[in-house]
Amino acid sequence: MRPLTLGRATDLLESLKALIDERCPLLTRATIAGGVRRFEPLVFKPVIVASAADRARALDQLCALEGVEDVRIRTTSNALLVWQQAEIDVRVAAPHEFGSVLFHATGESRHVKAVQARIGRAIRATREEDVYREARLPFIVAELRNGTGEIERAAEGLLPVLVERSDIRGDLHMHSTYSDGQDTLDAMVAACVEIGYEYIAITDHSESAAASRTVSRDQLARQRDEIENLRSRFPQIAILHGLEADILPDGRLDFEDSVLETLDLVLASLHDPAGQDPGTLTRRCLKAISHPMVNVITHPANQLVGRRGGYPLDFDSIYAAATETGTALEIDGAPSHLDLDGEHARAAVEAGVTVTIDSDCHRAAALDRQMRFGVGTARRGWVQKGQVLNARPLEEVRAFITAKRSLVG
Repeated sequence: MRPLTLGRATDLLESLKALIDERCPLLTRATIAGGVRRFEPLVFKPVIVASAADRARALDQLCALEGVEDVRIRTTSNALLVWQQAEIDVRVAAPHEFGSVLFHATGESRHVKAVQARIGRAIRATREEDVYREARLPFIVAELRNGTGEIERAAEGLLPVLVERSDIRGDLHMHSTYSDGQDTLDAMVAACVEIGYEYIAITDHSESAAASRTVSRDQLARQRDEIENLRSRFPQIAILHGLEADILPDGRLDFEDSVLETLDLVLASLHDPAGQDPGTLTRRCLKAISHPMVNVITHPANQLVGRRGGYPLDFDSIYAAATETGTALEIDGAPSHLDLDGEHARAAVEAGVTVTIDSDCHRAAALDRQMRFGVGTARRGWVQKGQVLNARPLEEVRAFITAKRSLVG
């Protein structure tokens, strides 16, 4: 089976888990595991782990669920189901081994083997915490179980305290019907109020973006007036007026400075590679980073998950320039991007970069979902709360923007 994007795999597993919770009383503790739990951009084996005292009867109940299109494999401890045209492995553990089964179903193989080697024997554990205790390790969260040094750091007591979804105070990248978004400004703001954000930025696409719709200079002025009205209607949330400007092939932005200066926040994106080599693409990005109006470089590698790898930029140079100029780099929660990905996010914050975690959302209903993906991706990159711009109060976000405008140029 072809791998699924994180977004598609999450939707599949969440819908099946909800049905299991509702219709399969013999199955308890149903938990999404595998690549989805680790927030992998591509998921090869969607898996759910559950517990049952009577596994045979529980599996009967599971396989008879309405909506299950086929049962490809059934053993005494799992069933491979076809659900919404995708294969999902549901593993059913005895209660006393739920933790060890969940552990094996979650971690990347290098992580699992390394933990097992520290234990030195097979164990059955009720909780995952018991597995790590037997390995003489503190609990390691799922997003870090990738075999990239987390076990050594855990053994030394040096694991970072990762950013949490609850740390995010606002979303600095979203789109409305002024460009290619599906919902109005009113709907986007109302949804963000419902989420509980303290602030947001409306950042529609500029004219050069290869989007179905873009915002013109004239429309920006009309949008500004509409945002001003929304500020009076929604006083509980600060609404920043921003823009996602395109970085042109020569490194300039596609709106002149006199327009950018009217905005509260400017994002810049390298959408069009223009057939350029890695060095030229990097210089384009560096020129945008040096621009005093540019506050955030969005989805820096511009990867399209499952379709195109990211641009081969000189990321060390980009991290250094972003740190020096006070420009944030984005971790984009759109399941098509998830960029900076975990590896690049980790390297960026280790280089001193401030990151934002944004939804890049085009519809109100997905705002929270895509922020969850962004936070999960950041956690894969060992990102901590203090390294995230939009985990800070609004006055600190404004100070970050002001500092860039006054010191760079």
